[in-house]
Amino acid sequence: MVGMEKFLVFEFICLVFLVGFAWEEDALISPSQLEMFVDELPDMPRIKGYDVVNGAPVSKSLVIGMFRKKWKFHRDLPPTRVFAYGTSKETATVPGPTIEALHGIDTHVKWTNHLPSKHILPWDPTIPTAIPQKRKGIPTVVHLHGGIDEPESDGLATSWFTSRFKERGPTWTKKTYHYHNLQHPGTLWYHDHAMGLTRVNLLAGLVGAYIIRHPHVELPLGLPYDEEFDRPLVVLDHGFRSDGSIFMNATGNNPSIHPQWQPEYFGDSIIVNGKAWPHMIVRRRKYRF
Repeated sequence: MVGMEKFLVFEFICLVFLVGFAWEEDALISPSQLEMFVDELPDMPRIKGYDVVNGAPVSKSLVIGMFRKKWKFHRDLPPTRVFAYGTSKETATVPGPTIEALHGIDTHVKWTNHLPSKHILPWDPTIPTAIPQKRKGIPTVVHLHGGIDEPESDGLATSWFTSRFKERGPTWTKKTYHYHNLQHPGTLWYHDHAMGLTRVNLLAGLVGAYIIRHPHVELPLGLPYDEEFDRPLVVLDHGFRSDGSIFMNATGNNPSIHPQWQPEYFGDSIIVNGKAWPHMIVRRRKYRF
C-alpha cells in the first residue's frame, strides 16, 4: 500500500509538471510568417584564449558565465527568453562568444552558473536527470565537443553544478577547466552536458564555437585569417510560439512511460549565429566559413 501511495504521488507530480508546461500548439509560429533574409548575419563576440607578452603567446585565464536574458531571433518575433554564455549578462549571446585558442598554448576557463531556479523549457523527470537535492538551481556543465582534454576538464554529465556552485554532481572536481589545445587546428564547439538536461539546455541557448588556430598550418594554405573574412557559423533549428518563446513539445512518443521524452527535435526555423534565416553582404573575394 505504501508503495502504491508513493507511485500515485509521483504520478501526480509528473501530471502537475506537465500541466505547468502545457502550451497550445495553435500558438506556434509558421516559418511562412517569418520573412527570410531580413536580419543581417551577426559575427559573434570573439574572445582570445591566449595572451601575447613580448611578442610571444602565453596561457590565458577566462571567466565565462551562463545567464538568463532576452534575445531577438528575428525582426518580427518578440524577444525570447534564453540561456546565454558570456562574460556578463549584458554581453552574453546566443550562440555564445567564439573562443579563439592557439595550438600548444593552454587556455583556462572558469565556467560560472548564474541561472535562476526555474527552467524556461520543460524537462522530463522520469529519466535519469541531474536533480539537485535541494531542488533549487539549474544544473549545468560545459563540454568541449571534439576536444582532447583531461577527464577533470571534460565536462562529464555527472560533473554538473548549480548557481554559484551551491550544489555539485558526484564527479564534480573543480571550477576552472584546463584546455591544452594540443590537437590539430579546427573548429570545435562547447555546450552544456548536464545529465538528462543536455537537450533542453542546448535548445535554451547554451552552445558556442571554439576554434584552435595554428598559423604554421593555416597561413601556407592562403586562407582568410582576419575577422571580416573568416566567419564562424553556428547553425541551429528552433520552433517558436507567437509570443517569441522557444517551442519544445511536452508530449513524448510514449507518454505512459516517458511523459516528454522524444528521440529527436526538429525545429522549423533555421538559426545561424542567433538569427533566423539571416543575410550577409559579401565582397567579391574569398571567405572562410
